[in-house]
Amino acid sequence: MRLLHALPLALGLALVTPASTAAWNAGDTLTVIWRPLPNLPALVRPGDTLTVWANAPAGAVGWSATLRFAGLSVGLAPAGGGWREELARWVLRFRIPAGTPEEIYDLVLSCDGCGTDTARHAVKLLPEFRRNFYFAQVTDTHLPEHTFSSSPGFSTSDTSGMADFAAVIEDLNIIHPEFVLHTGDVVNEGELEDWLEMHEFGRAQAMISRLEVPLLLVAGNHDIGGWQATPPPDGTARRAWWRYFGWPFLLDPPAAEPHHSQDYSFDYGLLHCVGLEAYVNSGGYDSFRPDIWGAQSFTAEQMGWLAADLAAVPPGHAKLLFYHYDFGGTLPDGSPGPSFSQIDPTALGVEGAIWGHYHAVPEGDLAARPFNLGLQSVIGGRRTFRILRVHDNLVAPGPMRHSGGGIDSLNLSWSGPNDGTQARLTAVVTNLFPETWEHARIRFVLADHDSSFRATGGWVGQTIRSGGIAYAYVDCVIPAEGTRVISVVPVAPAGAGEAVVRLDAPRPNPFRPAEGALTVRYATSVAGPMRVGVYDPGGRLVATLFSGRAEAGEHTLAWDGRTDRRLPAGPGLYLILLRAEAGERRQKLALVR
Repeated sequence: MRLLHALPLALGLALVTPASTAAWNAGDTLTVIWRPLPNLPALVRPGDTLTVWANAPAGAVGWSATLRFAGLSVGLAPAGGGWREELARWVLRFRIPAGTPEEIYDLVLSCDGCGTDTARHAVKLLPEFRRNFYFAQVTDTHLPEHTFSSSPGFSTSDTSGMADFAAVIEDLNIIHPEFVLHTGDVVNEGELEDWLEMHEFGRAQAMISRLEVPLLLVAGNHDIGGWQATPPPDGTARRAWWRYFGWPFLLDPPAAEPHHSQDYSFDYGLLHCVGLEAYVNSGGYDSFRPDIWGAQSFTAEQMGWLAADLAAVPPGHAKLLFYHYDFGGTLPDGSPGPSFSQIDPTALGVEGAIWGHYHAVPEGDLAARPFNLGLQSVIGGRRTFRILRVHDNLVAPGPMRHSGGGIDSLNLSWSGPNDGTQARLTAVVTNLFPETWEHARIRFVLADHDSSFRATGGWVGQTIRSGGIAYAYVDCVIPAEGTRVISVVPVAPAGAGEAVVRLDAPRPNPFRPAEGALTVRYATSVAGPMRVGVYDPGGRLVATLFSGRAEAGEHTLAWDGRTDRRLPAGPGLYLILLRAEAGERRQKLALVR
């Protein structure tokens, strides 16, 4: 792959012609790695096996894989797999080492004779799959903007769509959903990737890499369609998508996997998400191989794949569909079918379906079960997203939200530059949304002086150190229509002979008191006074687990979910806090009833 170059969001250029100078660099095209990808990342935990699809000769040897974030490199041990003749590709497996920090990593893959390939933003390391969490939907970003190349006044200097998406990304990075589903039309004209040297997919990659959470993308009609009014031949957009976000073998797939559309599914714990590509392939659009893709999606082949995928989901899983739009398929005479004629959430037995396409679609019925909801666009200054909450395997969609523009949003200000030059920093988050973000996260980029860090207003979930910079991840609860002030300061490291304490993550987490007690383990290198307690997000003591002199060694505590007044603690996010002469140790906990 070629390196992706980050460029300014605005670049002053004259109106473009086919002979004009390149305004943007090409992005990171696929060579060896076919999955995971920036638009189809893997969600894995330490100890899990990562599956990698690779495009290389059958006789390739010497495979190696590494995860990279900033200056941190994590080597992966081979865990099986090999050349699959029936698929005409490699399917490799690698083990994720225990203790790998939570982050989104680039995947670096190499073999003897095939060189080294990098898939950016392609592997998300999770400490666990939560039972109670939220995720986000965005749609119709139309990068870099929404004027067609065949329209009067078209200019490559118009990057309004990138500014709209950047505003949404800033909010989502703070809200910190477990993942983001993008329901298509990520770019405005996929066929402009090379023509006019617009490199729209390359710019889409750069925007995706700004997210601090994984994004899973399905294609829309602007991504893999094309227009008869423009010079690129039919199929140009689809082929460009395959080079950046998909698989060229879909034009002539192997007999063992005879699917022509990039439809896929993934699991987050007990939530099964299914993504379907959607397109128009007739009328003013391209007419590229209608014998395969018909007049429009969804084809009978797609619907057959969907039925088989859903049938294979084990009992007890929630199932969600996401796609750009139900265009209605193709009728037996080859003409387009009516919209909304293919997907029936009730008949398919899914919890719901989410989609985009109509930029100004009104809010749907949030209480319907199953739900069938469209979302307004990011482009056009709408800057829309939706948060969907999952509680005990029940999926509940929230209302449309908007970033910036004076409607509602999150505002983040810093006491200094968050760029690795400061040893301590304060962040002030003002939440204009009428919704609490209980899994919010702020990433502090601090100067590393071999110190640990302590936070007020939140707790340091982890610290990654690399090249003199410490990335301190502070988890917090941001109240609805409120403000959260978060400060991070260094704490001097323990010297020789001083006490060293450790607090392990509580188990189980989430914690259900009705199913048994919570186990909290800690250790100290020397005897001394110790206090371990459970605190609410506001810093108030809920329950004292231990207070007194702790002897050197390993210790185990238990909590039955009751407060010091012997009342049941309410559901929500809590903090396990250990205080000792050597400092504080913190672990977060979700309690559910």
